[in-house]
Amino acid sequence: MSLVWVYHGNEYRRVSDLDPNQVMLMINSGCDGVSQLINYVINNVLPVSNYRSITARVYRGNDEHLVHFLINLSSGSEEVIILVSRNPADTLFNYYTSALSENIIECNYGK
Repeated sequence: MSLVWVYHGNEYRRVSDLDPNQVMLMINSGCDGVSQLINYVINNVLPVSNYRSITARVYRGNDEHLVHFLINLSSGSEEVIILVSRNPADTLFNYYTSALSENIIECNYGK
């Protein structure tokens, strides 16, 4: 069974308040679906109330999904990765080593 994980600040943590099936549906809906995860990241992962822009890279593997957020803040930038996976370390490895561009889409969100 796949679970939802957050990777931020060199730490993984399991997320129990996001349903894996719901997150996969958001990811499979492309940039419009992924935009629904922005509020979760801003409100539950990062201690920020204001951001300049967000870029998201979406990776879809066989049974694994990942969204890599780069949040531009006035004080710098933060990275947050949301994964739906049985093994988040393997999913991260597959994302960073994937040579197939059809597995990755880019999304940009201004404020």
